[in-house]
Amino acid sequence: AVASSMTFTGDKATWMSAAGIAPSDWGYVDYIISHESGWRPDARNSIGCLGLAQACPGQKILNVCPTLDPVCQLQWANGYAGRYGGWAGAYNAWLRQHWW
Repeated sequence: AVASSMTFTGDKATWMSAAGIAPSDWGYVDYIISHESGWRPDARNSIGCLGLAQACPGQKILNVCPTLDPVCQLQWANGYAGRYGGWAGAYNAWLRQHWW
């Protein structure tokens, strides 16, 4: 991942709370986001995935969160986790395939 000079305030607990993620899901979110981006909102990988959850292509997250605000990104990721039935399902998928 390539970091930029952007500065974000807050910590992961503050961001998850502000994004409306249930505290019971925080462990799942922390695992996924730690592995995807190391909690760097501006993380970018070699194929152009971007953000906390490594949305591919990166433009996908920029369309929703143009400033890469971490709370906005987590709100987006919360919706994305729904394709797995929620964060527990997303976590289990990540453990199986090493991506989500």
